[in-house]
Amino acid sequence: TKTKTKTKTKTTKTKKTKPKKKKPTKRKSTDQSSSTTTTPTSTAIITPSSELYSKSTKGKIIQSLLCRWWYAITWPNLSTLPPSPPPNCDPLDGFPGVYVHTSGHDVGKIVDYRNDDTCPNYTNMARKGTDELKELLLTAIEKQRVQLVEEEGEGTGVEEDLRVLEKWVRKVNVGKADREASKVLKAAGF
Repeated sequence: TKTKTKTKTKTTKTKKTKPKKKKPTKRKSTDQSSSTTTTPTSTAIITPSSELYSKSTKGKIIQSLLCRWWYAITWPNLSTLPPSPPPNCDPLDGFPGVYVHTSGHDVGKIVDYRNDDTCPNYTNMARKGTDELKELLLTAIEKQRVQLVEEEGEGTGVEEDLRVLEKWVRKVNVGKADREASKVLKAAGF
């Protein structure tokens, strides 16, 4: 008679270990009178826009508006632009009021007839009161949402993000936001 024996081989699983994150190394101060260590400092440039964007409600409204200004602001005003391109120029597609010299001694030179004083940029937006910025942003959010739903349907993540932004903007106290912005700029030396 033959006897069969089953032998089991024992398998061991090895755990995959994640590499440990290195802690930032601290550098010793070059000052011989102190034995403390310091970490490197940031070399970020402080600007009025960076201060407002990071430290004030008005700055956050400006930043959100500049991401979608074309839904709320018509710029440039087409009635202020020349009816036809200047001599030796062709219009630059997608930029009404901007022309490029295509012949003559200024070939390649850009001519821009758009009004800088009404341009939707940080400087011009920062001059506006938070009440006006709030209304512009609410208009932009609504028009962006309508276009989004037309293109992609309801229930997208972007639509939800717009609803969250709109809810936050509606709660903004404009007087408080203007005072806060003034304090932020003053504290930063602007």
